[in-house]
Amino acid sequence: MKLRNILTIGTELLLRNRLRASLSILGIFIGTASVLCMMMLSEGGKKLIADDIDKLGGANQFKFTTRAWITKNGRIIRWTRERFNMKDALAIEAECPDVLCVLPESEAQATFKTYQGDVTESSLKGVTNVYADWMRWEVQEGRFLSETDLSHTAQVCVLGNDIKARLFPDTSALGREVKIRYYEDTAFIRHRVVGVMVPRGRNIQSGHSLDDSICIPLTTVQKRIFGYKHIPKMSVFFKQDADVDEVIESALAVIRKRHRNTDEFVNHWAVKWTLERLEHFERVMKIGLVGIAGFSLFVGGIGIMNICLVSVGEKTREIGLRKSVGAKRIDIFWQFLMESMCLCFCGGVLGIMGGWSAAHGMAHLAVRIMPIVPEWPVVLSFPWMLTSALFSVFMGVSFGVYPAMRAARLSPIDALRTEN
Repeated sequence: MKLRNILTIGTELLLRNRLRASLSILGIFIGTASVLCMMMLSEGGKKLIADDIDKLGGANQFKFTTRAWITKNGRIIRWTRERFNMKDALAIEAECPDVLCVLPESEAQATFKTYQGDVTESSLKGVTNVYADWMRWEVQEGRFLSETDLSHTAQVCVLGNDIKARLFPDTSALGREVKIRYYEDTAFIRHRVVGVMVPRGRNIQSGHSLDDSICIPLTTVQKRIFGYKHIPKMSVFFKQDADVDEVIESALAVIRKRHRNTDEFVNHWAVKWTLERLEHFERVMKIGLVGIAGFSLFVGGIGIMNICLVSVGEKTREIGLRKSVGAKRIDIFWQFLMESMCLCFCGGVLGIMGGWSAAHGMAHLAVRIMPIVPEWPVVLSFPWMLTSALFSVFMGVSFGVYPAMRAARLSPIDALRTEN
C-alpha cells in the first residue's frame, strides 16, 4: 500500500468522528501545552536575568564589600576596622594576571537640590572614569567623568535618566548645577552637570531603578562629601576563560598581604554563582515539568489506545472484506497505527499552539502583577517544539501498536461473520 493511501485511511477517523477525536487528543494537548508554556516562560525569565546581569557589567565579575563586624554561629564576636582603599584596587589589578579591571565605588543616599528649589533624594555614587565603560552604561548627552575630574577633585556630576527627569523635566541638564548634601546638618555642595546617561530600567533582584542615581568623581566623594578615604565596595572584572574561584582566591591573597594577613573583613559574591544556582533550579523545575507532562501524556495515550480499539471493533467487517480481496497484514497494521499517530501528532501540534498562547497570556499577567519589567519575553525554543512533535509521534506509535496488531491478526472469515 502506498504511503499516500495509508495517510488517507489513517486520517479518516479524524474527519469522520471529530468530537471523539478531539476528546482523544485532549490529554496529549494538555501535557504538551503545559510543558511548553512553562518552558517558554522559564526561557524568558533566563533572558530577563541575562539582560539584567548584562546591564550591570556582565557575568565575569565579582564583588568585594567590607563587613563592620565578625560573626560566629550568628553572633557578633568582635568589630573590625579594616577597610579597602584605592591602593588595594590598584594592587589587585597589578598582581592578579586574570583580572582585567577593578572598579572602586562608594554609594549612599543623598539629598539633591537645584537652583529652582526642586529637591529629591537619590543614590549618590562615587566612581572612577572607566565605570561607565565596564558597566556598559552609555552616555545620552554630554560626557562621562574623566581622569582629569578625578585628579582635580572636580565638582561635576553625571545624572541618571530618572533623576534628570525629576530635577530638569523640561530643559537640558548640561551645564546646570545640582547641590548635593549627604548629612542633614551640612551645607549643600554645588556640582555642575556634564552628562546624562541612557535609561537602563529596573534591577530585577531589588526592584529599584538603575537610572535613579548621580555619579560624581570618587575623589570628590571622599574629600568633599563623605569625608573618608576608604572604599566600601569593589567590582572585579576577570577574563572570560578564567575560573572565578581561583581569581577570587588570588585577589584575597593580595588583600591578606596588604592587611596584616587577614581577610575576615571581606565579603565576596560572584555573579556566576547566582547563575549556577539558577541553572540548578531550572534543571530541577524541568525534571518536575517533564514528569507531570509524562503522566498527562500517558493518560492521554491510554485514551487514544481505547479509541483505536473501539475503531478496530467498528471496522471488523471492513477488515475482513479488505483481507478477502487481497489486503496484507502489514496494510491493516499501518492503517490503524496511522490513526493513532495522527491523533497524537495533532495533539502535539495543537499543544504547541496552545502552549504559545498560554505563555503569552501568563506573561502579560505576570507583568501586571509584578510591574518590575515592562514586558516578560516569551522565548519559543525550536528544539523543544521539535521534541514535542517527535514525542507525540512516539506516543502514537507506542499506544497504537497493540490495536494495530490486533486488527492485523484478525481472521478474514471470522471478521466477515462479525455483525457491527
